[in-house]
Amino acid sequence: MKKQMVVMLAGALMLSAEAADGWRPLRDNSLMVAPGSVLDFSDLLPTPPAPVTERLVVTPGGQLARAGSPSRPQRFLMASAGFDPATGAFPDRMSIDLYVKQLRMRGYNMLRLHFTDASLMAGRQADFDFNPAQLDRMHYLLAALKKAGIYYIVDGLTSDTGGYGNNGMTRPVSLKQRVYYDPEAQAHWKKLIEKIYGVVNPYTGISTLADPALAGIILVNEGGLEFVTRGRVSDELREPFAAWLQKKYPGSGALSKAWKSDLAAGEAVEAKSVGFLKQSAWNSPRMADTQQFYVSLQKSTADWMTQYLRQLGYQGLVTAYDNWPSPAAHLARAQFDWVDLHAYFSEPSKFVSPGSVMRQDSMIGEGGRYITELASGKQLGRAYSVSEYGQVFWNRYRRESALALPAYAAFQEWDVIAQHNAPVTLSYAERGGRKDRIYPFMVGPDPVARAGETLAALLYLRGDVAPAKSTVAFQLTPSYAFEDNPFYGNIAIDVSRMALVTGFALDTGARAGATARYEAMIKPGAGSIVLSSTGKTVDAPASVTEKLGALARDYGGKAGERVDNSRPAILARISRRLAALRTGGLLPAANSSDAMQGIYQSDTGQLLMETQRRRFSVTTPHTEGVVFDTPEPQTLRQLNVLEADGPAMVAVSSVDSQPLASSQRMLLVLATDARNSGMCFEDGAETTLRELGTGPVLLQNRRIKLSLDNVNAARLKVYAVDLRGQRGDLIPFTREGQRITFTLDTGALTQGPTTYFEITSKD
Repeated sequence: MKKQMVVMLAGALMLSAEAADGWRPLRDNSLMVAPGSVLDFSDLLPTPPAPVTERLVVTPGGQLARAGSPSRPQRFLMASAGFDPATGAFPDRMSIDLYVKQLRMRGYNMLRLHFTDASLMAGRQADFDFNPAQLDRMHYLLAALKKAGIYYIVDGLTSDTGGYGNNGMTRPVSLKQRVYYDPEAQAHWKKLIEKIYGVVNPYTGISTLADPALAGIILVNEGGLEFVTRGRVSDELREPFAAWLQKKYPGSGALSKAWKSDLAAGEAVEAKSVGFLKQSAWNSPRMADTQQFYVSLQKSTADWMTQYLRQLGYQGLVTAYDNWPSPAAHLARAQFDWVDLHAYFSEPSKFVSPGSVMRQDSMIGEGGRYITELASGKQLGRAYSVSEYGQVFWNRYRRESALALPAYAAFQEWDVIAQHNAPVTLSYAERGGRKDRIYPFMVGPDPVARAGETLAALLYLRGDVAPAKSTVAFQLTPSYAFEDNPFYGNIAIDVSRMALVTGFALDTGARAGATARYEAMIKPGAGSIVLSSTGKTVDAPASVTEKLGALARDYGGKAGERVDNSRPAILARISRRLAALRTGGLLPAANSSDAMQGIYQSDTGQLLMETQRRRFSVTTPHTEGVVFDTPEPQTLRQLNVLEADGPAMVAVSSVDSQPLASSQRMLLVLATDARNSGMCFEDGAETTLRELGTGPVLLQNRRIKLSLDNVNAARLKVYAVDLRGQRGDLIPFTREGQRITFTLDTGALTQGPTTYFEITSKD
């Protein structure tokens, strides 16, 4: 087994192509998938492509579907375009044609435009003086997507400087906060929408707003009040806050009494001088009112924005407030028919600046925390998209999300998922920013993140992972959101972790006509569920409660009381919920879930998360895979890991529509870690960045011995393929009956390292 060589350089740890044993550089700059290769997923989309002619609508059950086929819900694998100024802006027409072709070949049926306002205004001096070449390229891209049968969504506003000239340097900007209270900012938002999306696209003959290929508009990206005020709450918000308080309380005396004298000297409703708590403050009557005010203001703001879009003729879906997982933020999103949410695991503190810190923690070791946060954002009767997610570079465990996120997205039946950002990159030599090496939030140049996109096309879009057999809902009440949880609150872990074993959604009040269905309701408490069929409350058996003993504690019964959130108490509540689900018949008796042991098995039996072992596995008829931290034998069904010299993620999928047991063409994905040449850290744990490094990208070597059971074993061959899907080395194997056994050694491949292999019976 090779050991990674750590090279000391000026007090830093450096990885380089020349000196780092255990890492090898990629040899090929091209990242374009080759037609007909094992990575060509064109057959996942309609062929030949048919232009988009129907808008997307939300079905009564809360799923996306074409307007003409509302009884046939459709799932979308979305690519974030990555055409903002930092990543190269909109490319020329020839490149756009290549991008659109690559989107289809990788299975994407939707694209998101992000920072479009910044791309159009880069280097411009006058307000709304859009770069004409960039505007033309944007229009060409949208027309090309429509022709290829690919929907798209857009941000109404992404950049805080919006359409201001000179990057807003000559005036106050902070548009995302000012649109809530400043008439000038509100008028600016309206003009920005009209001038970007309300004008006629010369390549389609209609405006973007009138185009059915526009699936939806995010009114303001990451514009929730909790988020945009996290650094400082503008003094201008005091006036609307005072107006809201005056509607609820007759005067400062009544307010002081309600807030239990929590008013500072000089604070008075009449003087409009009531300030805001720090977001880190715990729940209190004052915090409850603050959150209710925020939700109210977010609703009125979304109302006038949506009304303006309707005046311009837009009839499609709208959403907003997409990046805060607090209960109050969930209620703010409940006004929409389409809910969108963002979440990441482990982000760099200062992007790629020296001293930027990235936690080197395992997402699985934390119980799939950011995945369960996302799962707890889905709402009954409403479409649900995750337009940004990621386990971000340089977290060494990000191979976990490559397998787990798309698996749980399919299990929970989310409508749209998108790993952020720029999953399609044509080449490491491509002109434009952040494409020549790996950056945080850049998917295309990162072989590990790209492996996740490959698996998302199969596990999620193709539907290899079956949906949950049952759904439990959590009743999100105003008292829970406002009185029991502060800004930094979240859906309780013992509730949200149920998404690892069964379907999960919030009940925030079904939208008109909704027929969304669930089998049980979860309420805050010790662990009971309420069966929807009978209304009967089901708790854990007495024997389970007795066994848990002192660990089985309830929530505090009154608003303002802290919950016992010690780890033993949380695990006890989860254990009681699991037992209640079994008693209620929503989990099979043989289900292996055991919170005390960190084991969570889906009700379908296909997904298994083992938090203490930092292991997650998927076992379906068409895909099997496992991501592990400890190199030890891993037994699935058709695929088995016999030996490994280190942590890895390995998965195999049929690509000929046959089950793995009889498939004649399969794709095997092997992911470890990837870095830049010359990347330097200040510490041995590789948390604190010193130098980002340069190209070429390095892949961490792995030697892993596998076996695969398949009825065509006598005719199979195993090839290493490059990141384009082109065959390279023929991998030797042994055969015994219907089982082949082979060793993949990415450090010994003559073609250089790779994350992909092809198993086929055909030459």
